[in-house]
Amino acid sequence: MANEEMGVVASVASIVVGFGATILVFRIQRELEMRNRGEATWIARADWLIVIATTIAGFAGLILPLSIPQLQYTPLPSAACASAVALLVGYVFAILAHYRLIFGRTRSGPRENPEPAESALFWCFLALAVVVFILSLTP
Repeated sequence: MANEEMGVVASVASIVVGFGATILVFRIQRELEMRNRGEATWIARADWLIVIATTIAGFAGLILPLSIPQLQYTPLPSAACASAVALLVGYVFAILAHYRLIFGRTRSGPRENPEPAESALFWCFLALAVVVFILSLTP
């Protein structure tokens, strides 16, 4: 991978990590507020998409290629970033399903963790991220 391409990959990875960290801070603040109100707290299944995306982009997209320069000339960093972006896209739909804003409007009562639609979306986008990663590694 050329230096310009590695720069683009590093930029994408940095954006994913920054976005992921920001979202996680907001989600943790919300859960702490819920705890202060005496309500049940949890890490939503959808939030794990952000945790996984941030970890993949941070390690395989930034830390490893910058620490081991030979990895910059492999498809690993771009594959990691592509799969992380797929997970971020999945997060949008999974968190909406968690709050029953999509795919659950007919459900009533307290929310579950995970909500059925949230769980299905989680697994679909996790599988998509794996497929994207594998396809991005192949020439």
